[in-house]
Amino acid sequence: MLRRLPFGLRIGLRRVPASLIWALRPRPSRGVAQDFEHLAATRRTPLRRQSTLYEDRLQQAKEHNVRRAAELLDGVVVPAGGTVSWHDVIGPPIRARGFVPGPELHADRLAEGGGGGLCQVANLAAWLAVHGGLELPVRHRHGQDLFPDEARTVPFGLGATVFFPTRDLVLRNPHDQPVRLGFRIEQGFLVGELRSERPLPTFRVEERDARFRRVGAHVVRENRLVRIGPEGEAPLWSTRARVAYPVSEELLCCS
Repeated sequence: MLRRLPFGLRIGLRRVPASLIWALRPRPSRGVAQDFEHLAATRRTPLRRQSTLYEDRLQQAKEHNVRRAAELLDGVVVPAGGTVSWHDVIGPPIRARGFVPGPELHADRLAEGGGGGLCQVANLAAWLAVHGGLELPVRHRHGQDLFPDEARTVPFGLGATVFFPTRDLVLRNPHDQPVRLGFRIEQGFLVGELRSERPLPTFRVEERDARFRRVGAHVVRENRLVRIGPEGEAPLWSTRARVAYPVSEELLCCS
């Protein structure tokens, strides 16, 4: 029955009870940067890109929502052996909590929804977690590859999409010490940090088996990612996404 309703109304009916449950849940603990002296991972991403597909009004809304999410995430501590949920921290992305309607993708189409644009922050949170040796027991992948590689500085597929209340991002800390997330806006960039009380092992990510191929009327991009650390190589996940930009025939490997 719900599937026959407009998308916005369906989501609203889901968000009302989820918001009530969220209001009763405890919030993650927070810590100050001075107590976490060691920088385990850091990265910065631009708030604006030349390849942006939507109008400036939506771009400004996205930047507003990114700033609000950065404020909420800054200082969150993931305890040793514990987890932190994106939804528990960010909560319902509504005006009453400082969010505005921004750009979203629904069924591969650009739309406007509450808190749109937050995936930039979720992508960075996932990047920090992976490079800091954390685990992502709950993570949802993007269904589209939106930008060609000339603007890409990380392996394709190393990110996460979030949508309240159905698509969460959960960070689990397997280390024997807590870690602290730090987020801020600095000179047009979103800056993220993962800090620890004592030094953590160093991790890096590599892409394997990357390819483009045609599936019906569309081109899809596939790969798998592995994380390399002190104990060797371990698989992260595989990615398959529809490509949203032109791909030359020379790059297509097979059908």
